[in-house]
Amino acid sequence: MTAEELFMLPYNQKHFLNAFGDWRKEPFAITKFEEDIAKTKNYKDNYFYHATGGFGESGVGKGLYLGKDRFALNNFYNCGGEEGEILTYYGAPNFIDLTDEKDLINFKKDAYRFFKSDDCLEKYTLKNGFDGIRYYDIETTGEEFVLFNTGTVKIMEEN
Repeated sequence: MTAEELFMLPYNQKHFLNAFGDWRKEPFAITKFEEDIAKTKNYKDNYFYHATGGFGESGVGKGLYLGKDRFALNNFYNCGGEEGEILTYYGAPNFIDLTDEKDLINFKKDAYRFFKSDDCLEKYTLKNGFDGIRYYDIETTGEEFVLFNTGTVKIMEEN
């Protein structure tokens, strides 16, 4: 599913409405949707971005937190560019799709049952042949990625 399709899923719509309001009618919610939620029209094949400022990254544990929409990441995590910078990465990591909240919850449970450690999600992801996870967090930028095998991407020099 695309970032837009994920946003439109009933449980994401309900969560967004409860957290921010109606994204079609209420000014705060409209701004949140327009500026913070990832849009696939802003994606470039095999390019990922990492925001360095603002909010901490606790999400799903330790890893390199990436997104595909540079604008949304910069706006949400770097407060529109006032709190940090955007690093650009290039590569084609193999992400397991855990954008369905139930899949993410079950994967976390399985990871903990298997490894029983703080880094169980990373170990379990790598053990299953994936470089990281793709998940959806409506309260941040929507579609996000956590990369555990950082050797699958290269940081790009900024011009």
